[in-house]
Amino acid sequence: MKRTGALIALAAALWWAPAAADEARTYFDIGAKAYQAGRYLDAAQAFDEAYRRSTRPGLLFSLGQAHRMEYFARNDPARLRDAIRYYEEYLAKEPQGKRVVETTEALSKLKPLAAAAGEKPDSPVAPAPPSKPRVMISSPTPEVKVTFDGRAVSHPFIQEVEPGKHKVVLSAPGFEDYVREFVVDAKTGAPPLDIPLEERPAMLVIQAPDGAEVAIDGRLQGVTPLPPLPVASGRHFVSVTMNGKKAFSESVVLKRGQRKNLLAGLESTGQRTASWVLMGIGTGGLVAGGVLAALALNEQNKAEDLLAATKGPGNQAPDTIARYDERRGNRDDYRMAAVITAAAGAGVGTLGLMLYAFDPAKAPLPPAEEAVPGQPKTPGGPAAPSMEISLAPLWAPGFGGGSVIGRF
Repeated sequence: MKRTGALIALAAALWWAPAAADEARTYFDIGAKAYQAGRYLDAAQAFDEAYRRSTRPGLLFSLGQAHRMEYFARNDPARLRDAIRYYEEYLAKEPQGKRVVETTEALSKLKPLAAAAGEKPDSPVAPAPPSKPRVMISSPTPEVKVTFDGRAVSHPFIQEVEPGKHKVVLSAPGFEDYVREFVVDAKTGAPPLDIPLEERPAMLVIQAPDGAEVAIDGRLQGVTPLPPLPVASGRHFVSVTMNGKKAFSESVVLKRGQRKNLLAGLESTGQRTASWVLMGIGTGGLVAGGVLAALALNEQNKAEDLLAATKGPGNQAPDTIARYDERRGNRDDYRMAAVITAAAGAGVGTLGLMLYAFDPAKAPLPPAEEAVPGQPKTPGGPAAPSMEISLAPLWAPGFGGGSVIGRF
């Protein structure tokens, strides 16, 4: 049958007590996923369970749509009868509803098909209860896989099972596995499950000199060496700083469960290099001053030796006096040079020490468009891309619901 461009919407507003409303919403969400997957009969079963807990007329429209699509997919006359029944009950209970136009149009096409096939729709009747308890399990997480009692099953999982203990495992790339064991009662069955999986964080390994400070998105993570850092998926700004070193920064994009090594090569700043040079010059000046002081002392000792070699003052020969005066002059020259050289070395060295001490790390700020300070990540991952059929929640004070929109 040729599809038209009419939009269908499966909407349910939930007025029941919180527990019943939550359960009805869960059934509806599971049914919406089955509908999107083209499993219309499974969707109808889920919508029926939702209607049992919240008799909102919008769910009758949802049931009519599911049975209608199942009829077109399987050419099952029973689905044609059910679709007409649910549509007519929706019109009876919601004559001014938002889906009256779509419902009327659908009935105008389905009733001639039923008449041609000799079908005579009766009043709506409740479907027969399942022979076994039915279990419904799904997850909003993308690419989720379901394992039930050790075997892979389709998602969402909607199936009758034997009463007793069962085990379900939900898994998806980049997410932590969800494992749950539960008991299915023969009469009451088991509550529906729609479980968002917890995102597996990326692991960021920082390789940097010991003592460097590491910050992610402007928040200090610690001082190296650090163990691998768990980081949520997405874009992050990483900075590594250390006194006397040029700051390292890089914007990285991480995927769920990814392990990434980041090498932070920290180069010395110009100030730190200058401080080492000045401290070296200062040290050289102090050493040279010490050498000159030793030479001055040596000249002093030689002058005293010349004086002691004579028999006292006034007994020195002219040449001895000349050599004595020369030694004393050399002593004074060396002494003056030692004082000047040591003082200059001390000053230059002190300047180098000051440059070394006042060379703090300058942490770069994350760019405004890349900073993600404290933004929580949605456990179920990003929203699903636009599809031919999509689910849209509807909430307002005192009620909640949702819709599945698509083209036929």
